[in-house]
Amino acid sequence: MQIGILGCGDFLRWQASSIGRSSRVAVRSLFDPDHARAERFASQLGGRAVGNEDEIFQDPEIDTVCLFVPPWVRRGVVEKAARAGKHILTTKPLAPTVADCEAIARTIGDTVRCGVIYRRTECAMVETAKSIFEGGELGRLALYRQDWLHHYPQWNRWALDPAKNGGPFMDAMIHNLNIARYLMGRPVETATFTSDRLSHPNLTCADTESMRLKFAQGGVADLFITWAADLAVHSTDGNNREHIDIMYMITDHGWRLTEGKDDEGRGALIASRAGETRVFPYVGIEVSVYDRFAASVADGAPLPRDLPGVAEAAEDIALVRAGAAEPHSALAGA
Repeated sequence: MQIGILGCGDFLRWQASSIGRSSRVAVRSLFDPDHARAERFASQLGGRAVGNEDEIFQDPEIDTVCLFVPPWVRRGVVEKAARAGKHILTTKPLAPTVADCEAIARTIGDTVRCGVIYRRTECAMVETAKSIFEGGELGRLALYRQDWLHHYPQWNRWALDPAKNGGPFMDAMIHNLNIARYLMGRPVETATFTSDRLSHPNLTCADTESMRLKFAQGGVADLFITWAADLAVHSTDGNNREHIDIMYMITDHGWRLTEGKDDEGRGALIASRAGETRVFPYVGIEVSVYDRFAASVADGAPLPRDLPGVAEAAEDIALVRAGAAEPHSALAGA
């Protein structure tokens, strides 16, 4: 599969290794307003840096476009890609507004495939947890709790703009909103959202946000993120900042699951209850998501299960935007 890449910024830096180890994908062209950045990634991943995005959309050899562009411009490039008959890989948040998400869904329709890369994509921990809960040996997930602390973004001008990206929840915690929904495996019934400015009054958005989700048939997710603490920023060239992550899960059989390691030092989920401990080594994801996306396109098969589609990504946006519009209130969820 020949791919074209639009946007050679920080997200592509994180994706470069997965693209590089793929066997069914070849980079043909790359575009970025900063031509030098596109050239740097072309030297690493192959392909050539082009002068404008239309060279990618109009290239009949390109099957799929990777739209690694800011969320506030994504709707326009998705529409261009779909009109050109290109399949699409992009990232979260799908778009800054529910209206944009709805427009993207209409544009995609049944004509092209579109996958949205989240933190859960190629995440062995999440897939291991999903397999445990599907198997039922520890019971059903009853509580998912995640706290994230890090400094607010400093590497671009749009990340803090509520109209272009949103606050800390939309920017980052939406990853874990999606994970919680995936692992619970049942619909959200209500979502309660809070938003506060605690230590950075001059930011254009809140610095602390949280959401509590209640799911059908029991189950709660508590998601909290703050930029209030001035944690270390290692570099302003990209997302390179101190990050504190606190996560645990509890099942309806009383098991607590946390991230850890097995006796051989490999990543594992550690389950504990009443003094008993069980160790579940991570289920490896050996094949790049780019290869698996290429296979799903070629075979007309469903998207890989660690790659959300447009409808799921749009539901995440709807939950966050509904909560932000009426904070501190219970809201019908997706």
